[in-house]
Amino acid sequence: MIQNRIITITDISRTPDGEEASKVITKGCMVGGPQDYTLHFSEMLDDEYTCDTRMHVKNRCCVSIVRTGAYNSEMIIEEGRRHNSHYVTPYGEFMIGIFAKSVESNISTGGGKLKMNYTIDFFGGLTAEKMLTIEVSAKTDSPNGKEKSGRKLVAKQVPQEEQ
Repeated sequence: MIQNRIITITDISRTPDGEEASKVITKGCMVGGPQDYTLHFSEMLDDEYTCDTRMHVKNRCCVSIVRTGAYNSEMIIEEGRRHNSHYVTPYGEFMIGIFAKSVESNISTGGGKLKMNYTIDFFGGLTAEKMLTIEVSAKTDSPNGKEKSGRKLVAKQVPQEEQ
């Protein structure tokens, strides 16, 4: 059964240059139950770029993410394992490695949270540590369709240059 939801995505990235966080609130839908479910939502990344995202969670510990639109990717985030993924942006294509430190799914038919902590590397060199939290609301009656969603910069910390 498809259930319409409000989905809040909080993304924290730590790089050698500092920390950046963003939050997206969008409408979407959920299919399935607590162990295996799929979330489907659209993200407006900025004034130009949007993505259609499908996240499938299997056994509460393995997440496959397929994004289409301005950013195309297929990623697998599985606790304790490293997977290679192809990532396409408006600026070019990349092959990235993803190692999941933890995946915690506490989502039931009433809503909940999916938390993922993972690293991203290019050519074997660590690029960023990511903490992604997906909060799924209780059921909403609003149809998924022409809603607006957006990305909001929550915080950005960049180390000061040495003098």
